Amino acid sequence: MYLSACDIPPAKRTQVPRACQRCKTLRRGCNEYRPCRRCVDAGLADRCIGQSGAPSILQPVHTHYSLPSLRNGNAPVDALHRLTELVPNQVLDHCVERFFARLYPTIPILTRDYVEHLRSASASSTPEWRLEAYSVLVAMCAQVLLQTEEPENLLSQGIIAENNATYGSMIVDQAVAVHQSTPRTMKPTLNQCLLAFFLYACQARLSHHSQTFLFLREATTLFCLLRLDDMDVAAKALAHRLFWVLVVSERSHAIRYRRPITLQITDEAPEIDMNDPSLSGFWSLSALFRPIDTSFVALLNQERFAITPPLSSLDYVETAVNTAIKPDLQLHETQKANLRITQLWLRMIVWKLRLRLGHLSENAHQHSLTYQYPLVVAKDLTLSTRDLSIDSIKIHGIGITEKLYDIVSAVVDVLARVPVTPSSPQGLAMGTSPEDDLLYIRNLITKLPGGSSTYDPLLERHIQQALPSPGPSVAHSSPPIARANS
Repeated sequence: MYLSACDIPPAKRTQVPRACQRCKTLRRGCNEYRPCRRCVDAGLADRCIGQSGAPSILQPVHTHYSLPSLRNGNAPVDALHRLTELVPNQVLDHCVERFFARLYPTIPILTRDYVEHLRSASASSTPEWRLEAYSVLVAMCAQVLLQTEEPENLLSQGIIAENNATYGSMIVDQAVAVHQSTPRTMKPTLNQCLLAFFLYACQARLSHHSQTFLFLREATTLFCLLRLDDMDVAAKALAHRLFWVLVVSERSHAIRYRRPITLQITDEAPEIDMNDPSLSGFWSLSALFRPIDTSFVALLNQERFAITPPLSSLDYVETAVNTAIKPDLQLHETQKANLRITQLWLRMIVWKLRLRLGHLSENAHQHSLTYQYPLVVAKDLTLSTRDLSIDSIKIHGIGITEKLYDIVSAVVDVLARVPVTPSSPQGLAMGTSPEDDLLYIRNLITKLPGGSSTYDPLLERHIQQALPSPGPSVAHSSPPIARANS
């Protein structure tokens, strides 16, 4: 929501050693006033902060400025006008096509018919409903710009002056401002749930961890309050898909960040339409996370139990993960990348849990119960990703980078503590050494979101601590990754 110049209170002059966090993120000029002029013009004065660290869009500075509620007068009309100015039809058209080409196979929570429904609603109906509908489209555009486009490129000459990353961040700021000023109701809508999910996805891509969890928890909570029986057939079908997207997102986030989960898979949980061939890969993705229930997450988070889950529960999870992907499916390349890496990552998570619980044995006949199992996973990862383009992996954002980092960190730990011989199942007989696989995965990480800036330095530090004298093959001069430039 935005104010006119006459409504803006006098800015308070303060001694500021650096630009405000938003201007710093956008790499734009700032001044010594708080709120600064750029944030005021964007309608984000109450989030104009100068502290170091990640920008906080959810902790307003204590000033006399606040966003007005959308209940006030023409506020929804003004907010919609600002959103349509920021995201014109040309941008929306481009992002819709990119969504269905790149993101739909993994998150099929919009259809072309529903997008047209949102666009027509944003041109008619009540101001509040128009704003809600367009906010969903705007947030979708932000995810497309941040996750599918090259950060430093321009979306289109003559349409926007900023690069994709900066423009996407600006859209997120505006969408969050509108979202926060929207009055909450006792009957949330599907669009409100979709908006919360898209904002979660954007915050995850921006590595704003607290906001990521907040919007994810909001999306899952809103879904629990949806009245599915009141929806028409098309909306209910999308809500069913959204349920499984949220299940996958929440469980993946819970494992990576040791968070609790909200959604539960019961006998009343919606099923995915297996008659739709475009959803077959999505069904496999949901199947990977079906066995990850509240008890597994609680065990992973080291909660206290009245009755400890039996050892067979981990066997069940492992079996379900191993059989989740059907071999005869026709999959999009982006689906192959996500499914293969996620399956191997979940195997590694189960192995780490067994290691902590003392379930492993050097003499076990089952590879997943031995100390060297991460080397088997690394080998499988190397073999199963060489035929994939880098773009098909990058499209899944920083989450896929974190999964690869989890795998390769375990490989480093094993190489530091467990002797590897050519007779080992993952040894020389399989073509490449464990060090080669480590190097391959490390180079792959550097080509993914957050890889070179965050996770490769972390891995380098881990290698130096665990392997004080790594062999020459652990350096960066590895064989090239297949199709790295495709």
